[in-house]
Amino acid sequence: MITFGEFTGLLVSDFLQARKAADFYSASLSEEYHVNPLLQGMPVPHYTIEEAEIDIPLKIMGIRKNEVTKEDISKILDKIKHNLPTLLYRNIKNSYYEKQEKIVYDKNGAVEPEQVGVVFNINKTDKEEAEIVRLSQIPQLKACYKSSTASICTLMNQYMTTYVEENNISEMKLLDFTDAFIATLKSVCKNEFGTYLDEQTPFINKDALKKMCNNIGSTMFFDFREVFEQSEGIVISPETADMEKNCAPEQLMHVKLKIKEQDVSFVVDKNESSGETKRFLTLG
Repeated sequence: MITFGEFTGLLVSDFLQARKAADFYSASLSEEYHVNPLLQGMPVPHYTIEEAEIDIPLKIMGIRKNEVTKEDISKILDKIKHNLPTLLYRNIKNSYYEKQEKIVYDKNGAVEPEQVGVVFNINKTDKEEAEIVRLSQIPQLKACYKSSTASICTLMNQYMTTYVEENNISEMKLLDFTDAFIATLKSVCKNEFGTYLDEQTPFINKDALKKMCNNIGSTMFFDFREVFEQSEGIVISPETADMEKNCAPEQLMHVKLKIKEQDVSFVVDKNESSGETKRFLTLG
């Protein structure tokens, strides 16, 4: 089944694909014209559908309303349980790497690609320089991060399950759930790494912790989205060939759609003082 809005969107999308195919073919023809002495200078043919009117018989099958159920929430909790460990461990490492790169930069004035750790050595001129050490060379720290990941994920599953049980599921919104997830993650991570030695902790300050949790939350947002953003609308059956045979005329709804082509252009806004440019879409 498909909603009327989804069907209309697909219909317009098909017209856009037709326009795209026509533009690509005209561009291909222009190359052929350019290299052919007999065709050089001639206008390249290009056709567009300036306006189209479509008469579509539809059968209304019902109404789809977006209501988050306990089954939907269980899917979200499963996603947290399944996807969070890998995502969290990767972000913990990245936060640690950023901290180490800052130490290297502060000491040496430069950072090479893939620098993920640091030890300090005295060179031939008795000057202390930062030397790169990979996390794989520090197995005890790597083990700590894996242990912390498991501990954080266990607590997150418990806390988010409690959050779902204590809130009205039908009134829950995607952003509310995501914000609660990020806030809980910040609290759990802060407590977990609060006892780490300074050289072990992956966080420089609370801003780095906030950045890491927001990164994880932004990624998980798309896992949550498919549950919270189910399409609402009138459910229709647009299979016109079968309907004309099997449905009485009074069961069908005829919809006329008029599609008019409109070009889209870019407008460039340049900040003269900073040199920064921004591009905006505008209707032609």
